[in-house]
Amino acid sequence: MLAKSFLLSLLTVSVANAHFTLRYPEPLGKSAAKQDQGPCGGYSIDANTPVTQFYVDGDAVAYSSSHPEVKVLFRIIEGNSPDGPNSYKGFPIVEQYGAGDFCEPQVTAPKSLVGKQGIIQVVQNAVDGMLYACAYVRFVNGVNSKLPDTCKNGTGVDADFSADASLEAIFGSSSDTPSASETTSAPTGTGTPSSGSLKSFSMVAGVVGIAVAVLGGL
Repeated sequence: MLAKSFLLSLLTVSVANAHFTLRYPEPLGKSAAKQDQGPCGGYSIDANTPVTQFYVDGDAVAYSSSHPEVKVLFRIIEGNSPDGPNSYKGFPIVEQYGAGDFCEPQVTAPKSLVGKQGIIQVVQNAVDGMLYACAYVRFVNGVNSKLPDTCKNGTGVDADFSADASLEAIFGSSSDTPSASETTSAPTGTGTPSSGSLKSFSMVAGVVGIAVAVLGGL
């Protein structure tokens, strides 16, 4: 009985504490302890905040997620306040399958932002609710022709375009989300996602299966 309780508790904690780490652009802070606090996971911009160049015609947003399935919004905010009046969807909402590294190398921003500073906000709608992370950037012209080493997809990680009412609500009646049948472009380099490999078998399914098997043998 004690072993059963321990395994169930471990499974609950592992799912409830699952978060993500923004790897590029440089995040406002690296701790995920307050990641459920919008708009930037408990962090704000100050004099010591790092600023990353971000190319408006296409640049990378890379993170590592411990969620086996999550929907993600990439939001572009003009100025140094995440509550600023001008914000844009940098890329359609993505549904990621499989835990691990993920990178979207073609996030864009309006050309009118060139020369200005702003915020890249990444919002995940996950099993444990909304999670937030932000980066402070300076918008520059062109496309990032030299993607960072962190722009890679983990083995078995896959993604589709999707829709999500909670994420869409950030933009009101936004209607530029493509159909779920479309797929995201894979970043160059190693670790490109395998087609649909994690849609039928996720980390949680594996963990649950193991837990059930062990519990059944007790």
